[in-house]
Amino acid sequence: MVGVPRSSGCQLCRKRRVKCDEARPECGNCRKYGAQCPGYERAMKFVSGKHAIRSKGSRPSPTSRDSSVGAGAGAGAGAAVVGSSPSTASTSTSSVGATTPTSDASTAAVSLMASPQPNRALFVGTLMEMAQTRLASKDVSTFLGFFCRLRFEELGTVAALDGAICSLALHLMGKELADDNLVARSRTVYGWSLGALQAALRHPVKWKSSETFSSAVMLCFFELFAGTTAPDTWLRHAQGIATLMEQRGPAAHTQGNDAAILFTFRGILIMSSLFFPTSSKCFLARPEWRGALCGDTRRFLNPDAPEFSMQVTNSFFLCLAEMPEVMWWGYPVREALMAGRQVSPRRIKQVAELAAKTRERFVEWYEDFKKIGVELKEIPSQDPNSPYQVILEHPIGWLGSMYMGYWASMLILQDLLVRCQWPVDYQESQKELVHNILRSIESVGRGTMGPFRLGYSLRIVYEFANAEAQRWIITLLDQFSKRYAATSKDTYPSPRVDAQGYS
Repeated sequence: MVGVPRSSGCQLCRKRRVKCDEARPECGNCRKYGAQCPGYERAMKFVSGKHAIRSKGSRPSPTSRDSSVGAGAGAGAGAAVVGSSPSTASTSTSSVGATTPTSDASTAAVSLMASPQPNRALFVGTLMEMAQTRLASKDVSTFLGFFCRLRFEELGTVAALDGAICSLALHLMGKELADDNLVARSRTVYGWSLGALQAALRHPVKWKSSETFSSAVMLCFFELFAGTTAPDTWLRHAQGIATLMEQRGPAAHTQGNDAAILFTFRGILIMSSLFFPTSSKCFLARPEWRGALCGDTRRFLNPDAPEFSMQVTNSFFLCLAEMPEVMWWGYPVREALMAGRQVSPRRIKQVAELAAKTRERFVEWYEDFKKIGVELKEIPSQDPNSPYQVILEHPIGWLGSMYMGYWASMLILQDLLVRCQWPVDYQESQKELVHNILRSIESVGRGTMGPFRLGYSLRIVYEFANAEAQRWIITLLDQFSKRYAATSKDTYPSPRVDAQGYS
């Protein structure tokens, strides 16, 4: 549960557990050691809670007392909000012992988000730490841990940002722990935060702040995982973020939190430009944005990561950012040729040369990628519904995602070259690429974050798979969309009825 520290010293002295002389405006210890005194406000803190709080004079029955103790001891530390007066505290936490810590945390989140107060920053940070420590999934805890490492000076005072962090954390915890209450609470906080974001975007100054940008991105992540009333809401949201970024300019995204946020979100920006283009070129592919796309991101994720690995990762997204332009010009030509309509030789040549140039960049990238030394193995499938008895095992999920992204991009590029009668036969290569992607789905798609890693490659391979493989993918989408709403089958065409495609 949440309590209030008994010590009346300044926050820094309480943290250091030293005696404070309580001088004003700054205490003697802070003045002596040149530290900025944080003041004497008594913020909330999380403490182990085993017993329910009862109002003065009341005595719980032996039965209720035992159940409260048992629930509290079994669940760990709770997270209910304690009011400012004794009567409020006893009323608001009378059933803490009978609830789970995460349920209390979700209730506290809604309460704290509803009205700004100085304790909100502490709660948001504690909620993120709780998510990291309680989640068994390494992928989810790593993903949330990234946001935990960001440093927001305004945390606790910016409504949109606080709500965005809490809604995303509550939803991922709810899905990982199969807690419907957390999921429901996350939606409540999401709706509240979305309204706060809209207000910030209309503000003459706040619209371009780092906190507003970060809030928009985290709420889009929420939509990707949780979904809304429409399966493509996240796409419209991502397009809005792209417009916001262009207005802020590339220099605003090269340092600090903004650079870190861009690192996690760049793939989503590229996908929105690829599937729902608004111009002939993804803005991240422009020369002035290349620096922002390839900054030193090791300090945001893993300072110990090899520099070469991060360079290869950045290079992959540089290649991927070229794909929207290829599709902008290539897709209409492909559709026209498949329908038997006439296309000018000049346009065909233009598309073929663009596809060949982009393919060569991916081939060069792949040569560097192989130097990382990730070895793929063939293992028996553990999925009884899989059409493949032997699958590809990817030891590192995120690298597996890049493998699959590379194969998917090559499928698009080589298909365009075949349509444009490029003097190279890619038929066997296409079959192998489809086979590799389909056999990688089981491994790369594991866990809560699995569908997030698969989004791009799964949608592309569906276009090239035969009817049997497409029907299998549709069954997977029903499973994946429960964890990652962006994989909804509503955004996919019906399985083919012809005999074309690969398996």
